[in-house]
Amino acid sequence: MAHRHEQKEAAREARLQAEVEAQRVARRQKLIRHSGLGAVAAIAAVLVVLAITLAGSGGGAAAAGQTAGPALGATAPAFTATDVVTGKPVTLASLHGRETMMFFSEGVGCQSCMVQIGDLQKAGDLHKAGIQLVSVTTDQPTDLKAAASQYGITTPLLADPSTHMSAAYGMLGHGGMQHPTQDGHAFMLLGADGKILWHKAYQEMYVSPNQLIADMNARTADGTPTGMGS
Repeated sequence: MAHRHEQKEAAREARLQAEVEAQRVARRQKLIRHSGLGAVAAIAAVLVVLAITLAGSGGGAAAAGQTAGPALGATAPAFTATDVVTGKPVTLASLHGRETMMFFSEGVGCQSCMVQIGDLQKAGDLHKAGIQLVSVTTDQPTDLKAAASQYGITTPLLADPSTHMSAAYGMLGHGGMQHPTQDGHAFMLLGADGKILWHKAYQEMYVSPNQLIADMNARTADGTPTGMGS
């Protein structure tokens, strides 16, 4: 029975990855259809100017559309946001007392991202480890609230349409599809005191709960946690 369950979960994850790749291809094809050579040349020119500007200002280490995030061991940036599930405000201070897994994703436009949140809830591994899950997207609150209802999300879900919080945490364009004005697909573990214990960004748009826990626990294997940009 357990083996059959594992097979079903593996098939489900494979299907999600296939759907993500199909979405990725569709977006790329849409971009190509709606972009003429002139637009492509203009974009290329802007990127060249941006690269030169960054190099001249010493900012070449930061990728386009990606802000520098806080260092491991540092206190996470303070924030105030509304949980669209409960309607209550959430602040960094309100998370103190328990470890917190912050999940930044592309949100409602990414089905796999929303499924990711639901699966992390259902798996219960974070809860068993005493870690609370808090998810963040750059969606509008009304859109995110509707998605929370659709996907059965009950854990805190924060809307950051201004992108101020996401930028402070270095999550814009970090992982996933790397859209410069959206969160990518990344996780950050905060200690009970609000300090950053671990962080990892993924190119995949769905990471199995087991894989996430394994990656998080791997940081203790040699005492060296994974840093920003991994």
